[in-house]
Amino acid sequence: MSATPSSIRPLYVSPVGRGGVDFGIQNITRAVRKAGPAAELLRLPELYNFAPFLIPRGLPEGWWRGFNVVQGRSRVAFALKSTGLPVVTTVHHLTTDPDLQPYSSFAQRLFYRMAESRYDSWSIQQADAVVCVSRFTQRQVQQTYGRSDTILIYDGIDTDVFVPTPGLVRRDDGLPAWEGELSVRPRIRLLFVGNRTRRKGFDLLPRIMEQLPPDYALYYTGGFQGNDNGPPHPRMVPIGSPDRAGLVAAYQSCDILLFPSRLEGFGIAPAEALACGRPVVTSNISALPEVVDHGENGFLVNRDDVAGFAARVRELGEDAPLRHRFGDHGRDKVVRTFGYQPLGDGFTALYLRLVQ
Repeated sequence: MSATPSSIRPLYVSPVGRGGVDFGIQNITRAVRKAGPAAELLRLPELYNFAPFLIPRGLPEGWWRGFNVVQGRSRVAFALKSTGLPVVTTVHHLTTDPDLQPYSSFAQRLFYRMAESRYDSWSIQQADAVVCVSRFTQRQVQQTYGRSDTILIYDGIDTDVFVPTPGLVRRDDGLPAWEGELSVRPRIRLLFVGNRTRRKGFDLLPRIMEQLPPDYALYYTGGFQGNDNGPPHPRMVPIGSPDRAGLVAAYQSCDILLFPSRLEGFGIAPAEALACGRPVVTSNISALPEVVDHGENGFLVNRDDVAGFAARVRELGEDAPLRHRFGDHGRDKVVRTFGYQPLGDGFTALYLRLVQ
């Protein structure tokens, strides 16, 4: 009897994380459920991110029964082979990337070299199917581990939740009341979404702000990593770690997403901003050019080019029709390419091939 989408029961195994990968597995779960399969997400304590080989021992006997596919990110998927089910692994980025090393702490580099690179290798070599979230990540996997049969399924955004405001008119209630050095609320509101780390380019933000007009302000999320010792610039405002509804409100209440990241396996924040009809100024590196089309829905700037970021932000800030044109293009692209339908359909087709 041939398998159908409704007969597929994928189980996603995901230790609690501290970044975009954690949101990625939640998006996959929601999108696949919409496509038909009865997907379930098993959340595990954060410890298993560092010692995934303990997963089979830490769960009750037969914990996978009732499912016919099991899936985990490349840090943990090798530990799922003992189930005897087809194993799918998703590769979001590789910590072996030399570009990552300068932006990692000594402890992170040691863990990447001694443990995570081995976990990635075991998962990629042993999985029945390897899914990459961008063409950039596909190239990395082939160059590093020699696996050339990977499947491209972009990370997905819920475009029924991340939506633009009518007419792309900026909201006024999704960001904190202005209490900074300006006497009125800023004319142009910038938003940064991500961890306060050097990899995300957070250290560049104060320098960019120095080159922008005094009525530009930047609101930034708290994230899960990086020390928060207060705003590093008088016109930077922390907004904490908003839930999904609060994040949508923040996107809808800004004019531009400023995202000077130095390395991304995909780029969830730029895709979410585009889904909300907001233009993006980001770096011309790794997977970000797959998300942002230069001159059509945002601008791509050379990595670490503070003056370049400031110039592009100002160009958008002083041209409302351009912002709206970019916003329309970005929304259309995300719905077509990064929405839940292509995400759910892509995984469902993969599962059908595996269980047949």
